[in-house]
This record gives sequence, C-alpha cells and structure tokens, in this order.
Amino acid sequence: MPQKKSEREAIEDVVKRLKKKYPDVPGKHIEQIVEGDYESFKNAKLRDYIAVLVEHSAKAKIVGEKHKHH
Repeated sequence: MPQKKSEREAIEDVVKRLKKKYPDVPGKHIEQIVEGDYESFKNAKLRDYIAVLVEHSAKAKIVGEKHKHH
C-alpha cells in the first residue's frame, strides 16, 4: 500500500501544480501565496484536507490577481 504523503509534501505538490497551470505567474509569487494560505491553517484540528483547501484558496487568489491586471 502506498505511504500517505506528508502534509508538507502535499503542499509542495500544490506549488508544482499551480506553477504548471499558471506558467505566466512568477514561481516565487505562487510559493508566497501557497505558503501564506498554508500558514492560515496552522491551527486547524482536522488536517486531512489542508492541501486541497490551500490549493483552492491559492488558485482563487491567482485568478483574481490575473483579472485585476487585465
């Protein structure tokens, strides 16, 4: 059975997916958004869905920023 990824690995995967999906957004900026969102969940008791929630939140911010700049 495959070993469950650590939360940190899951967050790094989120960064990779978002960098691939939004190649026109600087990678460092994506990392900052994801880390900021991740930080907002640091006191969450239920940890199972943190990466999904962080990815959803980060994606919304990136899309929102792209619309602001156009």
